[in-house]
Amino acid sequence: MPEKAETCERLVNGKALRMSPLDHLVLPVADLSVARARLSTLGFSVAANGLHPFGTENCCVYFADNTFIEPLMIGDRCAYDAASLAGNRFVLGDQGFRANHGGEGLSAVVFGSDDAQGDHARFVAAGCSAGEMLDFSRLLVFPDGQRLNASFRLAFGETGSASDIFVFTCQRINILPADRTALVEHPNGVVGIQAVVLVADEPGRIHSLLTVAADGETMAMGSDAGARSERDRIHVLTPAALADTYGLELREETGVTGRLIVFAVTSMVGLRAKLAMAGIDHFMNGAMLLVPPVAGQGVAFAFSEV
Repeated sequence: MPEKAETCERLVNGKALRMSPLDHLVLPVADLSVARARLSTLGFSVAANGLHPFGTENCCVYFADNTFIEPLMIGDRCAYDAASLAGNRFVLGDQGFRANHGGEGLSAVVFGSDDAQGDHARFVAAGCSAGEMLDFSRLLVFPDGQRLNASFRLAFGETGSASDIFVFTCQRINILPADRTALVEHPNGVVGIQAVVLVADEPGRIHSLLTVAADGETMAMGSDAGARSERDRIHVLTPAALADTYGLELREETGVTGRLIVFAVTSMVGLRAKLAMAGIDHFMNGAMLLVPPVAGQGVAFAFSEV
């Protein structure tokens, strides 16, 4: 996890424009023990379980590019239900996803931030705020036994449809240890998230929200494939484009959903050998290796060599 959300700048008509980075992806699962076993078999190093004060529990996988994936289950049902009744937007987003899409999948795209209050104001001004911000702390336990009570501040956006993926920004209030080597080194050679692929019958439906969440970065719209960020990390495709590009077919479904995470890997030869030895089903689509979703994984994983 990064010590501070790093922002990127590019020149637009001679003016520097701040852009928020992709921070992490939330993957609801039914059982963290199943998720841990699946991800470990895929060659990922999985962090210790962490319990949120509002009843959800995770086991994150961190990467060298300061991104991570967050498998998430309901760990304390009483706290979870109480948080839902109190209007906790994180819990309500998770609850909405599970009600509309089942217990597993990709529920949220999260952008890093150094000013969640400013993000919230931006969501409100754009008419796409999902409600109140959320401040919380939780214990982090590192592989060397170091423990830290980490604090976070979240600001939420929404498209207005309960069936859509939700989007929020995440600000880390306190600084994390600089040495994260044990967390970000993975036997499968993955070094980061290259892209996340969302699917929508109408890609423009999520276009405005992602632009606001990324603090002004526009999404390039395409007539066939849909939309993608100018930095090429977030792709929004139609179901037909998903099949054409990645060879993945969808059952009929409405809304904006997360369907694929593309990881950057250092050696495709080494990865294929590890997956074959572990008996993991996979197939090649051009130069990209794809692993279909199963319990504990939620969405398709793809690997691209860097």
